[in-house]
Amino acid sequence: MPTALGALLAARGWTDGEAARRAGLDRAHVNQLKNGRALPTVATALALARALGVPVATVFPPGAARRPRRLSRAAGRW
Repeated sequence: MPTALGALLAARGWTDGEAARRAGLDRAHVNQLKNGRALPTVATALALARALGVPVATVFPPGAARRPRRLSRAAGRW
């Protein structure tokens, strides 16, 4: 499922590396955020929003970044 960050980067023709350079972040972390495999800290969200020139809520819409819950055997849920 595409993320807002992924759509914003694609619209600008930016690579993960370009976004990371402009925001002062690590390329691999930007990739994880773009693909929904990580959640941003407030500082990271602000840095990306500033680099993109848009509000934070445009990059990370409320409720859009949900990590799937991992089920554990110990809890008896699979």
